Amino acid sequence: MINISSRPGLAVLAVATFFATATGVSSASAAPLASDLENLGSAPGNSDQSDGLTATVHQAERDGTGAFLSVTWSIENSGSNARGIVWLRDRAYSYSGPNYAGVTAVSGESDTRFHPIMDGNSECLCSGPTSNNIAQQVEPGSQVAYWSMFSVPSEVESINIEIPNFEPIEDVPIS
Repeated sequence: MINISSRPGLAVLAVATFFATATGVSSASAAPLASDLENLGSAPGNSDQSDGLTATVHQAERDGTGAFLSVTWSIENSGSNARGIVWLRDRAYSYSGPNYAGVTAVSGESDTRFHPIMDGNSECLCSGPTSNNIAQQVEPGSQVAYWSMFSVPSEVESINIEIPNFEPIEDVPIS
């Protein structure tokens, strides 16, 4: 986790520019459609909370400088009831507001865990109310895309994505 409080305006601009470029949209607040994204790996839910849900990683892409890694991921509900997913929040750090900071990236070689970047206002650079209209439940038969921003060393070529209450999604290539 990196606290980029010394230059929050510059950091927000860099992240917004990267996210817009990496997802091919003109606004950093637009959420990608999961149905339009490729599948780099999936994992089933492994708890009562995530029963009938599948997590998928669609993209793990660095910005031009290699400083930021944007991961686009989704949750699909193949069950017959709407499922709340607020348990994806992080409880280890003091991110402000609702967010899905519980999603972490892990280097398969060194087992180093990377938490989403926290800006100078303690907000997670990940799916949350300041980044997009965060869906806190997934309706039956639907799939909702989210994103997380990490600072991962440039020598790391693949990562494992760990989403609470899902099996790890291993060996996700970084492009």
